Amino acid sequence: MSGMSIWLPALIFAGMGLLFGSLIALTGKLFHVAEDPRKEAIRGLLPGANCGGCGCAGCDAYAQAVLEGKAGPAACAVAGKAAAGKIGEIIGKKVEVPEPQVATVACRGAAGVCSVRFEYNGPRTCRAAEQTAMGDKSCAYSCLGYGDCAAACKFGAIVMEEGRLARVDGEKCVGCGACVEACPRSVIRLSPRMRPVQSLCSALDKGQAVKQNCAAGCIACGLCARVCKFGAITMKKNLPEINPAKCMGCMQCADLCPTGALQANEALRRHAMIHYPECTGCDICGCVCMYGAILGGEGEHHSVIEWNCVGCGWCAEVCPHGCIEMLRGEPFAGKRRKVG
Repeated sequence: MSGMSIWLPALIFAGMGLLFGSLIALTGKLFHVAEDPRKEAIRGLLPGANCGGCGCAGCDAYAQAVLEGKAGPAACAVAGKAAAGKIGEIIGKKVEVPEPQVATVACRGAAGVCSVRFEYNGPRTCRAAEQTAMGDKSCAYSCLGYGDCAAACKFGAIVMEEGRLARVDGEKCVGCGACVEACPRSVIRLSPRMRPVQSLCSALDKGQAVKQNCAAGCIACGLCARVCKFGAITMKKNLPEINPAKCMGCMQCADLCPTGALQANEALRRHAMIHYPECTGCDICGCVCMYGAILGGEGEHHSVIEWNCVGCGWCAEVCPHGCIEMLRGEPFAGKRRKVG
């Protein structure tokens, strides 16, 4: 076999490779589309967590979606309000940042509180347990407690407590919603971080049916709706629904809930104080207070009866002189409030 017969095919293939490579390079130059420099600027404002909370596959996809008008500048909960404002400036749009949200586990049915129907020996995931006879816990709406939400959280904001119950660390939670997607029972919900009261039960049963399954569930007694003087609570599907537009943050509903299924945000607890000598004794505050917490007649300086004040703030809303201040904290710590 001659040397030419060996090298000729090699030279032909090398020449073809060079030709095709040149064609590909030329095609790339001819059809090259310059990337919008704004995308890199937006990408630099994003955290790089690729959590998917914005509805896109990752931060790169979100940046592209913003440029294409398919996603809003404030869709990344992790980046926060400041980043949303800067993204808005980049694309030339005014940004309305929604109220920060946090994940809430609407269940208190830990083992020992919520009874168990059988011993589950399958894969230790909530989704697998749900597919096995609807889970081992008696309440069909309970947290199964095998940690699908914790595994989905990229910020370490969810821990599994003893008794197989998920707990959210509000300081670490960014409201991305990954845990909400991961929960097969929709027990985890996103809600405004500054909401005064949260419902911590998902059971759609009522009364005795709930008591048989869980000692901490909402029994749909409706007491919360009856004691709310602002009409902020209605019972829907045996659970309280709180209208944030009407809620004044008095927390009476949570304080009087017989099972603790409503939880007050103690960081938002407050009470009224009337400042002197600004008070003219007009008595408008006394007329609107539904709890008998304002002392003083017309023409007299008024004061607050602290053990009656529930911190609804209605008096401060109507005071024409601005002399009523709502202070954080409960006047008498540990004292359970009563309905006036």
